[in-house]
Amino acid sequence: MEFNVKIKVDSPTHLGAGQANVNLDADIVNDALGFPYFPAKRFKGLLYESAVEVFEMFELAGMNTKNLASPEKIFHRFSDDKGNVSDTRLIVPNFYIKKVDEYKKICDEWKFLQANYPELFSPSDVLNTFTSVRFQTKLENGIAANGSLHNLRVLNEGIEFFGKVTILNESNKVLNLFALALKNISVSGTKRNRGFGHITCTTIIKNVSLEDFIKKFFQREAR
Repeated sequence: MEFNVKIKVDSPTHLGAGQANVNLDADIVNDALGFPYFPAKRFKGLLYESAVEVFEMFELAGMNTKNLASPEKIFHRFSDDKGNVSDTRLIVPNFYIKKVDEYKKICDEWKFLQANYPELFSPSDVLNTFTSVRFQTKLENGIAANGSLHNLRVLNEGIEFFGKVTILNESNKVLNLFALALKNISVSGTKRNRGFGHITCTTIIKNVSLEDFIKKFFQREAR
């Protein structure tokens, strides 16, 4: 089963590339054309952490988890006492600023422009359209500490990323945990304690919105 997932950036977000340059202390991930993207590995990690958190919240609240798959089952980390590995498999792609077909079209157009008019169109121009640079420093007695000034690039609030998540051999229990975990994701990236990195994830499951699917799940659980 495939799910068209949208990630909306609700506050400036730093998805670090682990790189710096003469102008920036910390840059964000972006492709060769300058378009930022949300890496598959990073999103899958967030989803796994969120699934574990959801399962633990149910247990701590004394709620029955019989209608939830274990996080390990969804993320292909599950085996029974006989060593049989779960056949459920989660496939997560990179997330881009447009849906796949639209993104490919935009990339083709920008490849042409950057190849033929490099003095007018560059990857940095593209990246600057979707991002901004934030400066931070440490204060000591109200004065900036020597050598403490640094900067980082962040995604601008309001940007949306799109990707198609696939779950093979899914069950109702798997879909329930997937939906709850997706809804539970709220932050990503660094500087979260400074208001950075707030995100919202949405999708359609069984022809209803994520919110309605979860609402129906809890209505069934309350019976």
